Amino acid sequence: MTKKVSFFDMYKKKIFRHIFFSFIFSLMFLLLIYGLFTFPKQKESLFEAMYLQAKTLSNSISLVCADAMVNEDDSFVIEHNMAVIKDDPHIYTITVSKSDGVILEAQKDKWNMPETLDPKLQVFQKKEETYQIIYSSTVDKNVFHYTMPIMISGIEWGWIHMDFALDQYYESLDSAYMFFFYLTLGSMLVVFFVSYLLSRYILIPILELTSTSKKVSKGDLSAQAAIGRDDEIGEFAKDFNSMIQTLSESEKALKQSHDELENRVEERTFALAEKSYELEELNRNLDLRVQKESEKSRQNEQLLIQQSRQAAMGEMIGNIAHQWRQPLNALGLVLQNIHFTYQMDDLNDDFMDQSVAKGKMLTTNMSKTIDDFRDFFKPNKLKETFSLDKSIQKTVELIEASYKSSSIEVISYLEENVEINGYPSEFSQVVLNILSNAKDALIEHKELDRVVEIRSFSEYERAVVTIEDNAGGIPEKIITKIFDPYFTTKEEGKGTGIGLYMTKTIVENNMGGKLSVENSPKGAKFTISLAL
Repeated sequence: MTKKVSFFDMYKKKIFRHIFFSFIFSLMFLLLIYGLFTFPKQKESLFEAMYLQAKTLSNSISLVCADAMVNEDDSFVIEHNMAVIKDDPHIYTITVSKSDGVILEAQKDKWNMPETLDPKLQVFQKKEETYQIIYSSTVDKNVFHYTMPIMISGIEWGWIHMDFALDQYYESLDSAYMFFFYLTLGSMLVVFFVSYLLSRYILIPILELTSTSKKVSKGDLSAQAAIGRDDEIGEFAKDFNSMIQTLSESEKALKQSHDELENRVEERTFALAEKSYELEELNRNLDLRVQKESEKSRQNEQLLIQQSRQAAMGEMIGNIAHQWRQPLNALGLVLQNIHFTYQMDDLNDDFMDQSVAKGKMLTTNMSKTIDDFRDFFKPNKLKETFSLDKSIQKTVELIEASYKSSSIEVISYLEENVEINGYPSEFSQVVLNILSNAKDALIEHKELDRVVEIRSFSEYERAVVTIEDNAGGIPEKIITKIFDPYFTTKEEGKGTGIGLYMTKTIVENNMGGKLSVENSPKGAKFTISLAL
């Protein structure tokens, strides 16, 4: 190498940043996947361990105290339970609730026989064992509570209640978190140096070739790329150096030819002087032609730019028209209903107010569509928390009249109080696009009972929305293409092929979710999954 290149010099190069950050983001993604799969399993295993410990101790207490319970020797039961608590510091209390109403509560240094059992514990007295993390007023903290029925000779004698400390549970979780932190930190350091070395290994030869090419472009044909590697880049450097050598030899030959030419020029100076005027005229004509071609090239370039802008505008207008189709149909139905009611002489203030309100809602939503499409391309959009079921209901209202005119029934099963953080207007567009496609499919399929089912619920810290029709489904040969831009199975002029493409873009790029489609026994089923 001709000179050393610092990290900051390399960081200015795009190729270095691409390689460097690809490694960093890949590591972050892998660590995220690791955390998402590891921590829930860690919690489950710790919870299972506490459960097994509690079950083992409860079985032991039940067996040891069986005779004492039958003989109503409560003192032995209390002494035994206090001894168990003393041997295991993680047990706070052991309470034996007998079927005859006697309650034997043992702690580390004291025991008690309360008249009634804590109502929080009564709900656990079932025919099967139960366990849960609850708040214990006795120790004033959260505990792992385990309850097991006492069965002696097939007779239910009562229940054993045990409260365990959660210190080990939380310590184990903290250890897992710290391990993940150190793993992340160590991995970041390793990937930092590995990506730096790899990027440097790739970039340094490129910089050397760039530096050499600049010298050659300035006329220094003695420059050589000092790259002594035996890989493809090394082969390229050898070919590059050979090319420079060939250029150098060609320059020498050209110079020799030039010297010979000058001698010949001196001999023919007089003849060339006679033709100088013709040459000057030719040069002037050449300049004019160059100027004309440059102007023509500039005009063509402007034309291409204008065509590109018009194409983008046309696509936007098509997208807005695609979104406006259902509200316009609904608005037309509102106007038809007003006209029909007027002809029937049933027009009154209430009906008129409702129709005007619905018309205003539709036109307002159509106006918002323009803002939504405009905001869709803005990078500085702010997310907000909104109710999933209310957003779906609002969207369904927009297409309600259109669906009714096509004899389509919408059945909604929406879980309440599910809130997500995102863009409510864009989410409404997503639902509207899918419902619009479902309507077209049902009309084309000619199903007698046309039904669209919408479900929303939360599971595993995610909000899920499914929209399913009974139009028979999507052909398998095209189901993988329906999200491609400009792909449509509709007749020319009836579909742009951009609706589902934009729908998937909004869900996955703008809201960080997942949109998928599958064929159910009834028809097509779209599933939207978003983080809570």
